[in-house]
Amino acid sequence: MKPPLPYFIILGLMTAVLAPAASTTRSLQIDPAQSRIDIIVQATMDSFTGHLKKCEPIITLGDDGAIASVRVPFHFRDIDTGKAKRDTAMHEWQQTDKFPDGEFVLASLTPGQPGRFTAHGELTFHGVKHELTFPVAVTTDHALYAIDGEAVLDTRDFGLPIIKVFALLKVDPLVKVSFHLQGQAP
Repeated sequence: MKPPLPYFIILGLMTAVLAPAASTTRSLQIDPAQSRIDIIVQATMDSFTGHLKKCEPIITLGDDGAIASVRVPFHFRDIDTGKAKRDTAMHEWQQTDKFPDGEFVLASLTPGQPGRFTAHGELTFHGVKHELTFPVAVTTDHALYAIDGEAVLDTRDFGLPIIKVFALLKVDPLVKVSFHLQGQAP
């Protein structure tokens, strides 16, 4: 009967076998000056675009330079519509004191035409999680990345009522979120 191999030899063999299967990820360094997330709202009398003033998306890249994961946390109070009175009304409608934060988490990217993908993910907003699917374009030279897309969400899916004033004026519950995220690979 032969004695068992020393532990360090077994560990070394396991590391050599498993190392090629292990994947490393790198975080894309998002440039806030070149990035934006806008919320486009249509209303009977006063359509507007809100801008997410502060946002820190967390995007990781795989070994091949492809996007591996995306997480976009945000604070609802960081949305600026350009009118303080409208912002106050929006916070009351959304119940920002009760639901201050939101988050989008990417589940997968399905490739389409070169540089085009379909993003599948989950948005948490107003305390409700809801699946979203939308087109995304990714342009990269594997050093600089530009990620562009638009998603339409229905605020009713998140338990929010349609805003009506005087039974004639209303805010469309279908809201478009348009984004451009630009960053540098490490």
